[in-house]
Amino acid sequence: MRRVRFLPLLVGWICCIAVVAFAGPAPAATAPLREAPAAPLAGPTADQLRARVQACGTQLSNGLYSQDAGGSQTIPICGKSSAVFWTADFDIDCDGQRTTQCNENTDPSFQPETAWSQSNGQPLNSATLPFIVVPLKSTKFDYSAHNITGGTVAAVVYQNKVAYAVVGDLGPAAIIGEGSYELAEQLGINPNPATGGVGGTVVSFILFPGVKASPIEDAAEARAFGETAANQFVAAGGACDDVSVDFTAYPQLQSGSTGAAVKASQCLLTAAGHSVTPSGTYDATTASAASAFQTARGLPSNGVVDFHTWTALLARGDKPTLRNGSTGVAVRRLQRSLTAALRRTVAIDGQFGTITEQAVRDYQSSRSLGVDGVVGNLTWTALQAGK
Repeated sequence: MRRVRFLPLLVGWICCIAVVAFAGPAPAATAPLREAPAAPLAGPTADQLRARVQACGTQLSNGLYSQDAGGSQTIPICGKSSAVFWTADFDIDCDGQRTTQCNENTDPSFQPETAWSQSNGQPLNSATLPFIVVPLKSTKFDYSAHNITGGTVAAVVYQNKVAYAVVGDLGPAAIIGEGSYELAEQLGINPNPATGGVGGTVVSFILFPGVKASPIEDAAEARAFGETAANQFVAAGGACDDVSVDFTAYPQLQSGSTGAAVKASQCLLTAAGHSVTPSGTYDATTASAASAFQTARGLPSNGVVDFHTWTALLARGDKPTLRNGSTGVAVRRLQRSLTAALRRTVAIDGQFGTITEQAVRDYQSSRSLGVDGVVGNLTWTALQAGK
């Protein structure tokens, strides 16, 4: 049974919806006849994609999601390589244009709007366009901070089927696992908005940030872009995909050290351009790579990963300006590097709040930087130099 949806974005549309209510439902549009089956997909198989998302990699959400209202919170939003993904159930989102399949009579929770619209300003058509639903922005997860928006392309996997879709609507902030009528049909899931869908953590939603179909209703473009992105995602599979770099403390590592922190350091060194096998054992190759990295950063070249080296490794990347209220992967990167630099735990949750701001101020003060709690170029430069 379909869960109750809640879209605060509709607040601004209440007047328009009220007019529709007084005027009565508009005549239902009939979905066009379905075309002959398309040619076999050029993208990866369901098993190949499922294998890539079997382990979470890096958890991007600050907490877990439920599959239905009032249910247990068990589902994380994860990140790996070029993808953001989750595995959940599949509920039917029939909102948008009124059609024979989707209207007030077929769906008691029907809403004649979607969060994103077609290029002609009309809502999306759930009966003809494969699209997925992402949770509303919250402290748990902000889709926009991960370069996800309307039209972002996704691969959706169920059993032996792969379908390509776009991000098209927003759902409750605490619930995850929903897609359009057409997407359900393509996956072989009962699309009935009142009785359809499928339960259990059996459908994988794999989004490719930065890959966008335009216009949003161009399903053929979404499929073409999705196949390419999915192939790249599968090809990028590597030993570091499932290695977390989130720790409450970053220990000193040297010859003979073993464990998860060693593997994390090896993956960070590899990402920095020094080829190291992530074995979890700090061997001569790892020490040599660490020494080369230290030389490049102007640090003492002793092959020991101390807090200076951890800080520089963890801070690598671009230098966006961050301040109280910022969210996303860059904030997580900042929080990791501050944990290493200050040698105290700074919660790695992707939310720049008062605790992170104070940590920034403490770092700036201890490194003789201007103390304003804002992370700009100077603060990033100091972190990336291992100061």
